Amino acid sequence: MIVMEKVGRKMSIFITGGTGYIGSRTVDVALQQGYPVTVLTRDAKKADELQRKGAKTLVGDLLEEGDWQKELADAEYVIHLAAPPTWGKKVTTKVAQNYQKGHYDMTVRLLDNINAERLKKLIYIAGTSYLGDAGEGDPAIETFRSQPKGWGPYISPSVDILPRYVNKGVPIVTAFPGQVYGADSWFPQLFLEPLAKNKPVIGLKGHNPLFSPIHVQDCARAFLFLLEAGQPGESYILVDDKPIRSGDITTLSAEALKVREKKRYVPTWLCRLLLGPVLTEYATSHTNFSNEKLKKAGFSYQFPTIQSGITDVVAEWNSRAKSSGSS
Repeated sequence: MIVMEKVGRKMSIFITGGTGYIGSRTVDVALQQGYPVTVLTRDAKKADELQRKGAKTLVGDLLEEGDWQKELADAEYVIHLAAPPTWGKKVTTKVAQNYQKGHYDMTVRLLDNINAERLKKLIYIAGTSYLGDAGEGDPAIETFRSQPKGWGPYISPSVDILPRYVNKGVPIVTAFPGQVYGADSWFPQLFLEPLAKNKPVIGLKGHNPLFSPIHVQDCARAFLFLLEAGQPGESYILVDDKPIRSGDITTLSAEALKVREKKRYVPTWLCRLLLGPVLTEYATSHTNFSNEKLKKAGFSYQFPTIQSGITDVVAEWNSRAKSSGSS
């Protein structure tokens, strides 16, 4: 764990994007581990919810002037998760280009407002799509780089400027999570909900790529671990121990739900029509990556494989469904 005491006080963490799918879990884990947390959010309602959990909040936007600038300049530890929202919509090239601009502008505004002399560590969250299609051979490591795929081309401008700030003395550690699964967002929507309703999970005809998943709890824990153990200027891939074929995730989900497995395959052209080219390319690329560097740094997993994590996710998802139904 991070050394918590310095000059008689606990170190605090400034988190951007702390109300999103991964960010909210990161805030929860940080609070559970006893860290004072300050969260920048655009949503006043979510800010109230975070305050009730024990976090300090700032309502504001990285792309606008605000009180967050002074708070950020005073920060010693930062986790940057903020990104333009895209989930739930068709990702056309125009949508992706707007995302790219917003993502880059957020990155620059963040880095231009930190105090490099005061800051001790900044964990910058990217994604393995930046590294490209890793193929079906041995899992790729941090030095691997091919043509970025899916979201990769649209986060590349942001990631590519990081060395410029590292050279200026900003202690940036770059994290590249794989497919982050949990009881929120894409995983239940694509797998659990259709299976629970006796509907098929949709797959792409002729494609069964390798995915490198990581449980959202382990992903959040890894961010906090890197605040201590991550080396500035270095990058770390955050995935679990064993890549899995996308089609096998359906099988595991059905087993965890104790329902009959159902699959339906659609042609790539139809997926491009419904979801857009970006998500289609992402779904057909091999995110086949290794966690060797993270584990050698000393990180240990609660859920080292998706086989060990799906049962936990299904239990949480069922619990939320029952709670929602009772209310």
